[in-house]
Amino acid sequence: MENNSNAIAEIQKKYAGCNLLMPAATEVQLNPFYKITVMEVTADLSENSGDIFKVGSVKTGTTQQGKDIWEETYSPAKPLLMKIAAAAGIQFDPDHTYGTKIDANTYKAKAYGAMRMPDGTGKTHADEKVICLDDEEANYRVEFMDKSIKGITDEKAAKAAAEMFKGNWIDAKNKWGKACKAYVIDDCDREKYIERSVLVNMTLLRKTAAAKAMTGAILRVIRALTGMKGQYTKKELQKPFAIPRVTFSPDYTDPEVRKAMLSQGMNSIGSLFGAAPTIAAIPDALTGRERDEFNPEEFADNPAFASDEAMVEENAGGEQNWFDETPQQNSESEANEQTGYICDECGAQISDKVYSYSINKFGKPLCVRCQRGAH
Repeated sequence: MENNSNAIAEIQKKYAGCNLLMPAATEVQLNPFYKITVMEVTADLSENSGDIFKVGSVKTGTTQQGKDIWEETYSPAKPLLMKIAAAAGIQFDPDHTYGTKIDANTYKAKAYGAMRMPDGTGKTHADEKVICLDDEEANYRVEFMDKSIKGITDEKAAKAAAEMFKGNWIDAKNKWGKACKAYVIDDCDREKYIERSVLVNMTLLRKTAAAKAMTGAILRVIRALTGMKGQYTKKELQKPFAIPRVTFSPDYTDPEVRKAMLSQGMNSIGSLFGAAPTIAAIPDALTGRERDEFNPEEFADNPAFASDEAMVEENAGGEQNWFDETPQQNSESEANEQTGYICDECGAQISDKVYSYSINKFGKPLCVRCQRGAH
């Protein structure tokens, strides 16, 4: 059995100057009928790749001085999830994957996906995503109110807010528990900061609400079918995602496989048109008679089974053609009979049979001798 391997390292080396869009694959023929294919998808961990986004930090241990060790965690974004879906062979049913607008401010999307498991069985999953603009606006308002009072901990956002709104810097901790500088908005500009922040985010959300709902439903299905975690460390993401699949792939170079496929094809024809019924012989035990071992060919020359009619035909030497001249005795008896039919050529008297045949054949009465001359 042939083992075709396209290792990810070999492909990256060969196509170093290309942007690889398809995942690498390793194929192994398990047996003459099935092969296993392992698809490999590597995440791009660069800052602006879009494959991942930061979601937080997890505690990974403690130093000797008793300080906690934190490691940043990331979640797969849409580009990476779509590549994994393509490698896993996930298919979405277009009849059950759609979005609807419930009312002026609510969008709902449903997604129905399916994939083939390594054991050959199918797995399906359905999920949905609902976006209500009223709820999102309320969430934005609460979020920016908290930021204006407790302080903006994100460094880039804090510096941008400090250039536009009055406030002061304080010592604080970000959402991951790390010490940082936060910018607190003054009371005089707090309402302006909140309203402008909500307006900017809601304007963008109103344009993309339907697409976000559909994307959210599809990505939920992909995560559920592949069993992916919600977040990974960078060390975990450095390893490629491997998706095994088992497919029916007969090895037609194997004579046993060709024989089995031919047999299956013949059985399929029989199932389609029906096989010829076989009539089983009645067992001797049911008839109550002993089995007769008589072979007629062995007694072909035995006079005990000779037929009188067969012996007469054998001695006669076959049938006599009525065209042949009859014996003298028959000729004399026919001459004595007055049939009334005379040959047109020689004037000889002819019988009824000869007359009928001559009329049908030559159109005039002829005797046997004249008929031979007429050919």
